[in-house]
Amino acid sequence: MIRAKKSLGQNFLTDELIINRLLETIGPKKEDNFFEIGSGRGELTKKLTSIVRKIDGVEIDNDLINNLKRLESDFTNLTIHKTSVLNVRLEEISKEKLKFRVLGNLPYNLSSKIMLWTFNNCEHILDVHYMFQKEFGERLVSVPGNKSYGRLSVITQYLFECEALFEIPPESFTPQPSVDSIFIKLLPKAQNKINSDEATQLQEFTKLVFSKRRKKLSTSCKNIMNPNQFIDLGINPDSRPEVLALNDFLKIVKYLSKTSNG
Repeated sequence: MIRAKKSLGQNFLTDELIINRLLETIGPKKEDNFFEIGSGRGELTKKLTSIVRKIDGVEIDNDLINNLKRLESDFTNLTIHKTSVLNVRLEEISKEKLKFRVLGNLPYNLSSKIMLWTFNNCEHILDVHYMFQKEFGERLVSVPGNKSYGRLSVITQYLFECEALFEIPPESFTPQPSVDSIFIKLLPKAQNKINSDEATQLQEFTKLVFSKRRKKLSTSCKNIMNPNQFIDLGINPDSRPEVLALNDFLKIVKYLSKTSNG
């Protein structure tokens, strides 16, 4: 039996009921192309290969690769990539330029980096289903006014429609993590691109205000906007950033872009 490595943040999903619930929720179809982050022991991989058109799995653990390579030899529609997902560009592994359905039980210590990878690859993604540490996952789907709402919430919700699907208890994993997990669906918003001017300005502005999240907007933004400009946009200058909705942030960055361009 292959042991989980703490250094890689591994917690293998072993609960058959949860695995089947994941598959039922995802709803794989025969025409689908999947990209699986961390194929691990291949529990989900095996089930997907018998259903979908193509699955590319990525795994970095040498101890798991041999087993996955044996699985690869049994299925012509399975390709295992021995590398970190952070080194993968989806456009380079799809020869037919098809979009992927992305799936992963993410190591908690890499969640932020993998989300950034997801942002950068979202043009090549149909949908995403990720398992996160509950506290991290809740930040992605959080709404204004919640303590968990922050810059990551705004950027994620700018690029994706986000939905928390269900929680997964520690006993569903081996070894058991010390926290609950959450299963989340992300659906790319085709009109929004991470490398657009609007997205760049949104990232810069949210970095500014959430780095001073206890301060009023009029204070943290005093070098770029005055209180009356916020009022003209229908935003209270005495507000703190965690009460602003995505549309409020977009109104501000569009205004700043317009004024900077004269």
